[in-house]
Amino acid sequence: MKTITSSALALLALAGSSLAQGASFAYPLEGDTLVAGQSVDVRIDRATPSDPTTEAGIGLGMSACTSESCPSPETSFEYLFFAGGFNPQRPTTISPGEDFNAFQNFTITVPSINGNATLGFLHTSFGEGAAGFFPFSESVAITVNIVAA
Repeated sequence: MKTITSSALALLALAGSSLAQGASFAYPLEGDTLVAGQSVDVRIDRATPSDPTTEAGIGLGMSACTSESCPSPETSFEYLFFAGGFNPQRPTTISPGEDFNAFQNFTITVPSINGNATLGFLHTSFGEGAAGFFPFSESVAITVNIVAA
C-alpha cells in the first residue's frame, strides 16, 4: 500500500487551484461569424486565481480548419496575432449582469480564410505555493466562421 506524503498532497491541492487560474474567450464566442479583412476585438478573461500568480505570457493566433478537423493551438498557428506578456486588468466599473474577471483586449485583423477557423491562445503563468512557483499552462480554442467581405 502506498502512502501519500504531505508534499504530494500539497502538489495535488496546487494542481486543483491551478485549474481555477484558467483563461477563456469572452468574445468572440464559439460559432461567431467574422468578416475577412475587418478588425475584431478579442477579449480574453481570466478568473481570479485562489493563490498568488505571476503571469508569463500568451500567444494568440488562428488557423484554417480542414474538412476533417480544426487544428489545436498546441500544434501551430497559421496566423500569429500576438505573442508576449499577458497583463489582464480588472474592470474599473461593473454594470449589473457583468462579471468581475480580469481581462485583456487584443485587436486582430481577420485573415482571408474561407469557412471555419480555430481562434486560439496558449497561456502560461506560475502559481505561488509554500514550496515555490509552479508552472501552469493551457491551450484554449474556439471555432469561428469566416466569410468574405
